[in-house]
Amino acid sequence: MSAIDSSRSRILVWNLPARVCHWGFSLTMLGALWLGYDADPEGNLFKAHMLCGVLACWFLFVRILLGFFGGRYLRLSGLFFGLRVTVSYFRDVLAWRAAGFIGLNPGSAAFALAIYILTPVLVWTGFVLELAESFHGWLSLGAAVLIGVHLFGLLLHALRHREATPLAMIHGRVRGIEGDTLHDDSALTGVVLALLSIALGCLLFLCFDFGSATLELPFVPEVGFPAMQKG
Repeated sequence: MSAIDSSRSRILVWNLPARVCHWGFSLTMLGALWLGYDADPEGNLFKAHMLCGVLACWFLFVRILLGFFGGRYLRLSGLFFGLRVTVSYFRDVLAWRAAGFIGLNPGSAAFALAIYILTPVLVWTGFVLELAESFHGWLSLGAAVLIGVHLFGLLLHALRHREATPLAMIHGRVRGIEGDTLHDDSALTGVVLALLSIALGCLLFLCFDFGSATLELPFVPEVGFPAMQKG
């Protein structure tokens, strides 16, 4: 990963599939957390937070696939940094020195690994009644804290680099040299992924019986969601 010079031009780093996956995962995770904490546990909205969690797992699955078949900045190897690079990065953060990276940096990679590991565990505990009423709540709090730290880190990064870097997940571009740019936005793949994800979300909600909290997908065994209390 090469450092970013603010005098360089904007290059494409996050293609459309990456951006669709990022926003799909982010919105479904935030929706699950918000509904889980704020909705009436006896109401349908609270039950819907479980479907949001399932959709978050779908986007996590897509992210893993992109780690093998997506652009070079999506490779799973990009989630891992050596100790020396990580320590140097956080030393620069504390010294308020610009030390950007093309793609993920050690801080954002650490967050991504943590939330990717936490998400399936969070969803699994939501399906196990004994864990759903105890451990699941603590895990959801951990996810909320992680997201808060991530957002704070994005703010610090933008201030240190004097650039609206968080907007890169909207337009896909950061400052760098032309040799590091992606030459294909994979627009067709991104559109197909977005449409497929919307169709899956509609299917889940249409096939979910809110009265009995069961999911009845065609050709798939019925899945029952546990009745649980918040916390």
